[in-house]
Amino acid sequence: MREQIAAAGSLVAGLGLMAAILLAGPGLVAPIVPAGWSQAGQETAFVLLLYGAMVVVALAAGAVLHHKVVALGISPGWRFAAGLSLGLLGICLATTFATIAGGLRFGEGGGGATVLLLGLVLVFFQAAAEELYFRGWIQPVLARAWGVLPAIGVTALGFAALHMLGAAVAPLSFLNLLLGGLFFGTLAAQGGGLAGAIGAHFAWNGTEQLVLGLDPNPGIGSFGSLFDLDLAGPAAWGGSAEGLNASLAMAMALVVVLVPLAMLARTAAPAPAVSSR
Repeated sequence: MREQIAAAGSLVAGLGLMAAILLAGPGLVAPIVPAGWSQAGQETAFVLLLYGAMVVVALAAGAVLHHKVVALGISPGWRFAAGLSLGLLGICLATTFATIAGGLRFGEGGGGATVLLLGLVLVFFQAAAEELYFRGWIQPVLARAWGVLPAIGVTALGFAALHMLGAAVAPLSFLNLLLGGLFFGTLAAQGGGLAGAIGAHFAWNGTEQLVLGLDPNPGIGSFGSLFDLDLAGPAAWGGSAEGLNASLAMAMALVVVLVPLAMLARTAAPAPAVSSR
């Protein structure tokens, strides 16, 4: 019964506090960020403050529940490298599918090495903060009470729903966020910790934004990108303002990487899904 209460409380509190951070956070942060800062500087401040708040909330919840939120899992170095490889494979597949189905244009790129490096650091921090929150706190606590598979599914639903509070509005974006949550959740459960999920999340977002320049679409973000690729084909294949995130191409790529991973997880010896202090 105690674990059931902890699971229900974590789910309600986790989703509610994340929604509050996403909805109220930007308005609270904006007045304290100097208007004269560059776009990259302002984005850095926003990411550090908003995602830092997520980290603080997750760590506080872990302290209350006597749950080790920062658990990298079994063979973390190998799991992180495997996650990086799977994330890179996924985003490259999505880009390939979108290119085949629609138009791909080349822009001018931009951003010096220092700015790109800062961008990579921030993308890593953002990915790690989200994984700490969802797969370090909420999913393991749910897994303890409900089992691993329901925990992965419910956490992925919350992950997708909360991301829709941002710029995402297309139904395909929700589908892809749900599939992404299942992908990261499976990696975390299979490895008994966050290493693989952080690696995959970082590789996917970092490559999409700072290597290929596909997010935003069209154009590039505050930190530039090595390449400036824009998708100009049908919206369902990435040609909208939401780009790959609202495309069938991303859905197909996520299925390609998720299905074998899930099959492997079913046949392999189960890794511990929860780590407690």
